[in-house]
Amino acid sequence: MRTYQQTVTARIGDGFNIHVEFADGTKGIFDFSPYMEYPCYAPLRDRTVFEKVAAEHGTLSWPGEIDIAPEAVWAEAVRV
Repeated sequence: MRTYQQTVTARIGDGFNIHVEFADGTKGIFDFSPYMEYPCYAPLRDRTVFEKVAAEHGTLSWPGEIDIAPEAVWAEAVRV
């Protein structure tokens, strides 16, 4: 049973914040900065790469097969 909503839109905010909208219409801001410490996200430290975020297949993704679990985005996004 799914306990999260899929991400349907994403746009860059200040810093490493991403404004997201979920399938149920809920909107929020997801702070990606805590994830920058992980080696798999190292390419995203380049702002031009980070800004290529897209909502695909229900989650946030970037070129180079980089993505983050939709459950994390749903759980950690601050609702607005």
